[in-house]
Amino acid sequence: MAELAFIKSFLSSLDSRPIKLPEDYVLDPEASVRGPYLLPRLQSPHPEMPKKVKPTIAPGSSKSITVRLKSARNPPLEFTLPSAPLSTTSVNDLKDAVRERVADAQDKEVALDKIKILYKRKPVTGKSIAEILSDEPAMLAGGKEVEFGVMIMGGAKVVETGTETAKASSTSKRALGPSGEVLLETDAFWDDLEGYLQQRLKDVEEAKRLRALFKGAWAASR
Repeated sequence: MAELAFIKSFLSSLDSRPIKLPEDYVLDPEASVRGPYLLPRLQSPHPEMPKKVKPTIAPGSSKSITVRLKSARNPPLEFTLPSAPLSTTSVNDLKDAVRERVADAQDKEVALDKIKILYKRKPVTGKSIAEILSDEPAMLAGGKEVEFGVMIMGGAKVVETGTETAKASSTSKRALGPSGEVLLETDAFWDDLEGYLQQRLKDVEEAKRLRALFKGAWAASR
């Protein structure tokens, strides 16, 4: 409607002008200078889709999870990594843990690029556990167990003795994430302790009370 009104007013102004201009006609610059006429901006028929925002984990609030690594064949291998921090444990950390337990046919270390980590039968690379489990909020809460598949290209053999002592020694050989005094200063350690107490005692309030008691005793002993 605004365009139509403009055209009508423009034609009306033309009708009032003479058809022919005299030879000495001079156009008044002040009367002819007008501001540009701008049409209103049209709204987009397709609004932009909201961008997906990846969940972020604040420093110091990382949860821990038990990671089970399992290879069904070539070689048959299965072990767990307890209390692995979700935000700092990467796929390369999992590959390193596998490489410490296997060797190739020449008893040499297996190359990292030959070790594939699978989740739900799909390979994952270059991500932390938190990013892999970003669509599973229950897992991101920590205190649970997640299973990753292992595939070694070209095959390998297990070098562990198979005893619980050897497994404990191998696990302690390379710790994932913080350890010792640094681990005690994180909320993740006390969250894991409280979760364990809840599972064993079947009493949420008692677990919270014991957590506060243990943490207070540790802080007083420093």
